[in-house]
Amino acid sequence: VLGFRPLVARARATGHCRRLRDITPQRLVCALLEALGSLRVTTIADLLRTFNAQTGLSTRYKPFHKRLAQPEFPVFMRQLYLDILRKLSQNVLRAAAPEQLGRFTDILVLDGSSFAVHDALAETCGGRFTKVRPAAVELHACVSVFQDQVLETQLAPDKDAERDFLPAPHELAGKLLLADRGYPSLEYFEQVIAEGGSLPMRAKSNMNPKIRRAGGPGGRLPRLEGHHLRDVMKWLPRRRLDLDVEWERPHGRTLALRMVLVWNPSTRQFMILLTNVGRRILTARQVSELYRLRWQIELVFKEWKSFANLHEFASANRHLVEGLIWASLCAAALKRSLAHASQRTGGRVAISTQRTAKCGIHILHDLLRCILEAFRGLRAVLRNIVQYLLNNATRAHPKRDRARGRLRFGIEYVGVRA
Repeated sequence: VLGFRPLVARARATGHCRRLRDITPQRLVCALLEALGSLRVTTIADLLRTFNAQTGLSTRYKPFHKRLAQPEFPVFMRQLYLDILRKLSQNVLRAAAPEQLGRFTDILVLDGSSFAVHDALAETCGGRFTKVRPAAVELHACVSVFQDQVLETQLAPDKDAERDFLPAPHELAGKLLLADRGYPSLEYFEQVIAEGGSLPMRAKSNMNPKIRRAGGPGGRLPRLEGHHLRDVMKWLPRRRLDLDVEWERPHGRTLALRMVLVWNPSTRQFMILLTNVGRRILTARQVSELYRLRWQIELVFKEWKSFANLHEFASANRHLVEGLIWASLCAAALKRSLAHASQRTGGRVAISTQRTAKCGIHILHDLLRCILEAFRGLRAVLRNIVQYLLNNATRAHPKRDRARGRLRFGIEYVGVRA
């Protein structure tokens, strides 16, 4: 992925490199990965200093900035990001019980994270809160729980509707999708089910289906059946409920789904989850617990913003800003890949991706310089990285992970002692 020839070929295919000069694609990529993945970057000059320190050159600011400001720069960095995700990812988690989550080939989590950019970009990167910051972007990510890694990321203006970034229904065949209430639509549910996909997705409170069957911890609730949800909302018992509901659809069709309602005493509202997974596979409690796996994507966003310099870059050049956003994601994805590789090939213990993200300054320096030297001594460098992460980045509370962490949802680590 990071070899000289593959990066030159990728840069030429995207139009970012026409002639090889001092700022070669490999030198530029390695400088960006080390700076964004291990240092605090606030200016383009911070990136330039890392570039000169790695290469021993004395490149000036203007030619360096010019390479980052090219329209092809974000295209090149996005393609590199996709290469890292596709070629350096592997399953690190799996279903512990084949009769439950083992029925699915993967569990996907979908959500977005937004942040402000330079106000001068408001025309192309319009935000939702124009009075506060007129320009903002949102990254829409799809995370694989079994790979513990991002599968795909889309960058768009913050004002764009989240529903436009749902995965294609045919991509969800045999998979389970978790998403927040900004994404679902009845039409999308129909398409996913037709393609063999499954979901629990959070629904908006204004949905008003007809209740065909109602049940709770105490048994069946026939008095709710036959009514529309909003008509009986105030009568609902303040506990977990399991309903069969349906909507009338065009051309005389109906859409039947299962609805799990979970009462939140702090907000005094129900959280509404829609799923097509049967009760023999997941109980109402298991559906509501499984939805908590959506928190895994928030941890990815935390790594991006706290440990990969994903923030507002003080530049009004759209191409430069977009390119550095993709470069930040490249650094975060590379560190996750190193954590997973260490877990799979090391001492059979679980590695924390967040702790690994904090170790960027200790694991990226030697690796990237080894890459620049045609991978000379790579085996020794990787051995040192694995040993360092085994000593400094293991998960702190394995027992707590099984009791209250993600392992309680019916998944387990691949190749790690129980």
